[in-house]
Amino acid sequence: MDLLDESWDLPVSKNVSRELFAAYAENEAFNVDNFLLENNFQYVPLNTLTKDLQDLTQQMDKAMLETSSSSYNDFTKLCEQFSDSAEARPELQGVRIDIAKFLDQLRDLKDTTISNTREVVTDTVDYLRTLERLSETLEECKALSSMMELGRKLCKRLDSLCHETDLEVSLCSDLVLQIHRISTQSHALLLKMQETESPFLTQIRIENQSIADQFRSCLHYLCDKCLEEPAGTEELGATLAQLLVPSS
Repeated sequence: MDLLDESWDLPVSKNVSRELFAAYAENEAFNVDNFLLENNFQYVPLNTLTKDLQDLTQQMDKAMLETSSSSYNDFTKLCEQFSDSAEARPELQGVRIDIAKFLDQLRDLKDTTISNTREVVTDTVDYLRTLERLSETLEECKALSSMMELGRKLCKRLDSLCHETDLEVSLCSDLVLQIHRISTQSHALLLKMQETESPFLTQIRIENQSIADQFRSCLHYLCDKCLEEPAGTEELGATLAQLLVPSS
């Protein structure tokens, strides 16, 4: 048997280089035995391996020296910028002062400005709500004014009919229903604004009471008329009876 058969796969050791160690640079624990076995260095003579490692060490020292020399000028410039005697120190001090001012302004914004803004927003919202309520009140006052004007005209017409010899039953019945509807609506609005005081509303209340008194007087007359002539006032009697029924 030929022990030197070329078909055999003989172990080959790797070259000692920076790349070889770079693969192990991030390992927390560098195991020398594993390193030698994995790279087949057990087959390399010790003198040869020692010489290769020494050569690599010298190469690394030279590379580090060249790297330090090439970046030394930049390093010294950086140190000068932040040294006590550098011209940049006043600029850095100015930046520090600006940052301190900014932090003070930020604290003031947090403690004072934001608080004031919150108060302003709250006051503004309250003001807008007041305006909205005032707008609603104005619309209600306009509606009341229109109701009083129409109610006054209808009551005047109903009162004139009550003084006529021949009572127009159908027309009186319609007028009674319309005046009653206006009275109900105006009463609801006045009740809603009972805590609101103004010369206009005072005048509206007085006028509403006057219309109510006149309407009540007409109703008394019409009720008596229905009792006197029930046969000829059936429609009016039904209308008056409808008003007397309490709403559910």
